[in-house]
Amino acid sequence: MSSHHNEKTKESFEDDLKSGPDTAADGESIAEVYDPALEAAIVKSDLKGFSRRSFMLYFIVMVGFLNAVSSGFDGSLMGGINAMPQYLHYFNYESSGKATGIVFMIYVTGNCVGALFAGPATEVYGRRGGMFLGGLFILVGSVVSVTAQSREAFIGGRFVLGFGIAISTTAAPTWVTELAPPQWRGRLGAMYNSCFFIGSIPATGAMVGTQKMSSTWAWRLPLILQIVPPLIVMSCVWFLPESPRWLISRGRTEEARQILIDYHSNDGQSNAVIELEMKEFQEQIAVKREDAFWDYRVLFRTRNHRWRMVCLALMCVNGQLAGNGLITYFLPVVFENAGVTSTHTQLVYNFANSILSAFGAFSGAALTDKTGRRRRLFIGSFVLACMLATVAALSSKYGTKGNTNVAGAHASIAFIFLFGIIYAFTYTPLQALYCAEVMSQDMRAKGMAVHILISNIAGFINTFANSVGLKNLSWKYYFVFVAWDLIASVLWYFLGVETVGRTLEQLDTIFDAPWPARASTQKVAVKLNPDGTVYRLGEKRARD
Repeated sequence: MSSHHNEKTKESFEDDLKSGPDTAADGESIAEVYDPALEAAIVKSDLKGFSRRSFMLYFIVMVGFLNAVSSGFDGSLMGGINAMPQYLHYFNYESSGKATGIVFMIYVTGNCVGALFAGPATEVYGRRGGMFLGGLFILVGSVVSVTAQSREAFIGGRFVLGFGIAISTTAAPTWVTELAPPQWRGRLGAMYNSCFFIGSIPATGAMVGTQKMSSTWAWRLPLILQIVPPLIVMSCVWFLPESPRWLISRGRTEEARQILIDYHSNDGQSNAVIELEMKEFQEQIAVKREDAFWDYRVLFRTRNHRWRMVCLALMCVNGQLAGNGLITYFLPVVFENAGVTSTHTQLVYNFANSILSAFGAFSGAALTDKTGRRRRLFIGSFVLACMLATVAALSSKYGTKGNTNVAGAHASIAFIFLFGIIYAFTYTPLQALYCAEVMSQDMRAKGMAVHILISNIAGFINTFANSVGLKNLSWKYYFVFVAWDLIASVLWYFLGVETVGRTLEQLDTIFDAPWPARASTQKVAVKLNPDGTVYRLGEKRARD
């Protein structure tokens, strides 16, 4: 395409914001927005959610969502398979112990090693290349695990699987976040991690059926499900558009523009949002090619970047230490006290818990552009602390052996499920999205790889601390996480940066501010006219 397009500077977009009377006339409405220039561009562009091009975008990003599905499969499979006597007898394992611990930890080890390669691979080969490479390792690891005839083969497959998932879950959310229109970035990006449950639900459901089989197919059949997502991703990925931001970083400006026109417009023509995006891309992504392949110093090079890493670390650590890792510890005893004694029925309860958590996650994803990030996180963390304290109180009374109060045991189960729903609403949609958003373009691929690494380290510590803490303190150990959730709420309030209502590039100004968390809450009052005119009225502090 020729270079005569109406490319406008950010200042010229600001100039479009006319001043006018402080009262709204007929047909006008007053709103508080984070970035008036973006709001003006959105009003003028009026991207339709049910247009043909929008539906094409939805189907395209669904391929990226399948990478989260792969992660969801494994997150639910091994816990259930480890309880199957068919699996334990075949490999001569016990449901707990050193050998079983190795099977679980080798996957985490593969994740951590894969994270070191994920950032550079996603940067050099592109976001699509990263998804293809991750899918290839997931496919190989799944096949080796399904066909394993020995412990060594099964453990090797687990390592390769973890390695691949680290790469795919670095590339995919980066791609979705960078491809989405700014006004839909929250919903589409939040849907990515929520699709964890699209893997989790079939996995738990499959085990409800196969656990009655007497052969090794009881655990091999559920593992076969894990082969499906990478096959689809690898088959489709090269037909998908690349991230326009990555293309800009490689000097492929016109390709990037065409992708924006194809998926950020109603009619295949440029619009105000596209022109704003293109100008911001070209202004802020020009230096990307200067970074070395293995140079992770870019993540801490400036104060701006260090603040971004603080936000990423908050999500990685708080998301893992919110109490979700230990909440099901008392489930077997509570199930027994409630009269739920069979393994089959307990698997059904776990299946129901996955469905309820999925409801929480997808509800949270749908509301992400309306509720924002920061407010949900500090309020949600406080509510989780309250819920976990309630679970601890109920577990102390009804979660002990010998309890005969069936109603109390059922109440314990209900609050455990409710905690899972609230956790899924608060954290699950944002875990990948928020980390991708707070990274600048020169940080994003490597930052998302560090996100995988920190999350696994936090999860690793969490797992071992839980086993010791619960053994020594029983239900009292829950209050360790009650305290942490309260601390997390305070940290989110004072350090969490709100990312809604701005393009990824506009966040650079926020992170340059003396206190980014405070600066991110600033809103500007504007009047919106039906003809697309936006009047700027003034600046005010957003309510928390």
